[in-house]
Amino acid sequence: MAKIIITLAAAALGSSITPALAYGSLNPADPAVQPTPVAVAYADLNLGSTAGQAALHRRIVQAAAQACLNAGDGLSAPRAVYEQRACRARAMSGAEIKLAARGLPVIH
Repeated sequence: MAKIIITLAAAALGSSITPALAYGSLNPADPAVQPTPVAVAYADLNLGSTAGQAALHRRIVQAAAQACLNAGDGLSAPRAVYEQRACRARAMSGAEIKLAARGLPVIH
């Protein structure tokens, strides 16, 4: 099955995974930061059609939202919302790069 892997930097805390934040941004130098892969399957989609491309985009958006759900935990509400949005943007950007590298269509 064809899949694209969205990789986010996250820190493992016990059995949960939470994006690691350092002053509002991910700190890859932090040894607690580990990549968190989220697979998005697309083999069942016809990426030559607009509907198939839109379905892939929805799947990527959902995967990014799920992976970034805890971004900003412990921060004030406005800052937490900002961190979740920034995390999702990084995830989407990474997915677009992987799609382009495979010669697949990128939808914004």
